[in-house]
Amino acid sequence: MNRQPFVCSVRPLVTAVVAACALGLPAVSFASEQAIGQVSLLIGVARVIHMDGSSEPLRRGAPIQVGDRVETSANGHVHLRFIDNGAVSVRPDSVLEVQAYRYDADKPHANEVRLKVEQGTSRSISGAATEVDKNRFRLNTPIAAIGVRGTDFIVHTDAKGMRATVADGAIVVGALGGSCSATGLGPCSGSDSRVLSADMGRLMAEVRPGDRVARVVPIGNAAEAATGGAEERVAALHAAESAARTAAQQAADAKGFAQMRDSDRSAADVLAIISPSAVNLNSRPEQTAQLAWGHWGIGATTNDNVSMPYAFARLGRDVTPAHDSKYGTLFRATDPANSDGLLHNSTDAKVDFRLSRAMATFETGSRTEAANVDGGTLTLDFSKRTFATALALSSATGGKAELRAAGDVAADGTFAVRDAAQKVSGAVSFDSKEVGYLFERSVIGGLFRGKTLWGR
Repeated sequence: MNRQPFVCSVRPLVTAVVAACALGLPAVSFASEQAIGQVSLLIGVARVIHMDGSSEPLRRGAPIQVGDRVETSANGHVHLRFIDNGAVSVRPDSVLEVQAYRYDADKPHANEVRLKVEQGTSRSISGAATEVDKNRFRLNTPIAAIGVRGTDFIVHTDAKGMRATVADGAIVVGALGGSCSATGLGPCSGSDSRVLSADMGRLMAEVRPGDRVARVVPIGNAAEAATGGAEERVAALHAAESAARTAAQQAADAKGFAQMRDSDRSAADVLAIISPSAVNLNSRPEQTAQLAWGHWGIGATTNDNVSMPYAFARLGRDVTPAHDSKYGTLFRATDPANSDGLLHNSTDAKVDFRLSRAMATFETGSRTEAANVDGGTLTLDFSKRTFATALALSSATGGKAELRAAGDVAADGTFAVRDAAQKVSGAVSFDSKEVGYLFERSVIGGLFRGKTLWGR
């Protein structure tokens, strides 16, 4: 693969720091003059392969240089921030190469940004390098070229083709070949290219192997359903990324991906999803538990062994705001000594909870099937009254998906966050030793729903 040599001067670095301060963003310090970016967030396992062929595990704060190739594992997720305040997210099982990155605020027409997503999913927000001249940016995949018009977009590429969606602004997508060269900058011109903008609604740009013309098609239509769930992963990325409420995770916050760039909470480090320690998570809790799920109907919903009839769940417990007419209500043990109904202060400032019970279903249309919770992580920071959680979900029809959420915990121990694609609603026991929450995670083609219980 061709990698262009690059020399980054000190001047653009200083200019970028000044620009970041003007935008109210924290300044980024880079390890060397050759660094054109750094790892601002790392979840799970990822590595970087340098231009000379050497490789090393990625770490938070590591510098990124032109020619670097970032590879994420199945649980890896990397955020990169560049000298012009541009940002890129590299999702699990993905490969991104920085082929060129030149930025000088005094010479905007000499700026150059060229990235390549070789496989997997990535989200990109363009920075100052392309503000003056949008033709100085290019993102390539093995079969397609993407130019921007001031934008925030997601691209997924695999053996079945390339799909892209736009969160803000617009992109121009063209199939590589002929006059559309991978070595070019900016969008490929001509009748074979297609424009996709955020205000066009639920549409995506698509190029399949052998295509000479890009297409703009509805997300979720029958034609693209055969691509094996790639669009689900793209949609999942929209939710996960737009949920970056804190740097702890990709959380439920409509302000979106921009906060990922300027947040720096260390709780993100706990969000590598781990396998459950219990053999069977879908099992009934003990009657003496502080938290219990109760179902109001005659019988529990599909695949639910976690809840009990509400008449038993309410014994010594009160209803919490975590309620769903189908999936039940979370009951919390009362504390006669706690007349104000406030959460007790934990002796530990930050606690990693263990997933002890969980159930899930996948709903598509009128059909509901059993789903799995394959692992999870939950951290509560009692000193800051915040939480961060992640779940790995799967089902036969829905495939694999991730829920990642974070937010504030109220004084009474309840919490709730949501965005367009996911929500979490739950409560902490008054003794701060148990947590439970309802969740929803929408994907292309359906909805994962379920509930969890956690303990220390």
